Amino acid sequence: MELRVEKISNELERSKEHPPKKQMSMYSFFRLIGIFIFVGWGVMFFTVPLDLNEDFEWVQVIHVDRNMVGEFFLCLITVGFIYFGLVYFHFKKGGGRNPILISLLCLGIIDGILFYLTL
Repeated sequence: MELRVEKISNELERSKEHPPKKQMSMYSFFRLIGIFIFVGWGVMFFTVPLDLNEDFEWVQVIHVDRNMVGEFFLCLITVGFIYFGLVYFHFKKGGGRNPILISLLCLGIIDGILFYLTL
């Protein structure tokens, strides 16, 4: 006499209903963060019309000329290209960690200098 073991159909149905969740890779995470950052900056240009005047007082800027919009979005696209390029270089091309961090540090220093020069 043979003993036959069968699986319960409930166990099979549960395993089919809930497949293991796929985790997001770090590359996808940084791309998603970058998209949120740059889209947010682009929208913020039109929704937050505040600026500092010569007396360092906050004033509301109503008129934005085409030249200012062009310069802002040219800068935004350039910084976005650098960010996504560094992310791609690090995760897909296997670039080392130190060159990426050094270039981000240099970009941060340049950003601080340019911010100081605009005051």
